Amino acid sequence: MAHEYYSFDQGSVNGKIMMNVKVFDEIIKKTVNEMKNVSLDTSKGFAIPGTKAVVACSIKDNDVYICIHVRIKYGIKISTLTKEIQEKIATAIKQMTGVDVKKIDIEVDNIEFD
Repeated sequence: MAHEYYSFDQGSVNGKIMMNVKVFDEIIKKTVNEMKNVSLDTSKGFAIPGTKAVVACSIKDNDVYICIHVRIKYGIKISTLTKEIQEKIATAIKQMTGVDVKKIDIEVDNIEFD
């Protein structure tokens, strides 16, 4: 499997800086884990061939695209919470890496009844 990298051109002094797609994955996981009423949906598999990836980040033409699978607590307004998730992920990635995310897709796979 080829590694995907986001690249920064730091000018003539230091050259390029390459950031592996896993960096974005870890920021996303940490951000979602810190939120209330939502969790990553691990019920249908991990990054095993033939199953979904709980967090899928890809880089195309040096643009970052994200897709995550979540479970939301019963009784929470899904449209409001998913927008908040998108905003928090975009903000966390921008603050930690300086990268603007092109697209964040959220797939609500399950509802938690507690």
